[in-house]
Amino acid sequence: MCKKNFAFKCHRHNNEVYAVNSIAFHPYGTFATCGSDGTYVFWDKDAKQRLKAFERNPQPITASSFNKDGSIFAYALGYDWSKGIEFYDKNKGSQIHLHSVQDAEIKPREKR
Repeated sequence: MCKKNFAFKCHRHNNEVYAVNSIAFHPYGTFATCGSDGTYVFWDKDAKQRLKAFERNPQPITASSFNKDGSIFAYALGYDWSKGIEFYDKNKGSQIHLHSVQDAEIKPREKR
């Protein structure tokens, strides 16, 4: 059995399941997932643990990326069509947000 595999199912909130819309990899080898629930989470793939979950945004996160040195995490908010056309609100536009990444949020945990 290969120990390098890592699987996660989805984002969850109050017993509801949300799609993961984006995965972005950090230079440390850790990564972020972004979902239809409007949250992004930083993960340690080697420890197979969540490093940090961030507050929920008012719209789904549709895309994300770290800059070259991993100091900035960019993510886009907008409707992702996961709930169908009946929930689309043309008055809510798309937005791009930048998060200044702190080492403590994204650095892999020390092995015990």
